[in-house]
Amino acid sequence: MAYLYYMKKIFLCIACILAINTARAQKDLLQSDENNKYVYYQVVDKKDFTADTLYNRALAFMKSQELKASGKESAGTIIAKDKTVLYTNSLVSKKEGGEVTYTFTIDVKDQKYRFKLGDFVFKPYKINRYGNMVTQPGIEFPLEKIWTKYSEKDTDAYLDQVGAFCKTTASRLIKYMDRVPVLRTVEPVKKVATDKW
Repeated sequence: MAYLYYMKKIFLCIACILAINTARAQKDLLQSDENNKYVYYQVVDKKDFTADTLYNRALAFMKSQELKASGKESAGTIIAKDKTVLYTNSLVSKKEGGEVTYTFTIDVKDQKYRFKLGDFVFKPYKINRYGNMVTQPGIEFPLEKIWTKYSEKDTDAYLDQVGAFCKTTASRLIKYMDRVPVLRTVEPVKKVATDKW
């Protein structure tokens, strides 16, 4: 009986360590660029794909995600701005803690493309008189400065969520860019001689 008790304890400890390492890995997905700002950046090689094909696929991806994108095909750049909601990590309940606005940029060239999620700005939420969570007017700060306003635990929780969001968005983009177009086979229309009956 004692053996089972200790095995359960060991199993619980291993599960906790794995959960902590997974959470830490999400935060580590964010990198610092040359301006010391958080970014999620990746370059992907796509052999045998021209720049215009990659540009059209990237534009179609933005539309499929309902992102308002702007860009020029001649420059090979598409830019979209959007936001995502972050949640507090309390023991009792999970509630909206704020939102992060970001810029999503995709650049294409022949046989490769790159994408970057960056310009993260955090806007904290508060409860309004109707009981809804809304942004606090006039309060926003770069994600790099979040540690000055929140505890280490809350900062880590928010950064983990941003890292997980970036990873999910990146995997969706890569999957969309890799998709094989469906070729339609056009069957010829049967011809009938109506003058001979």
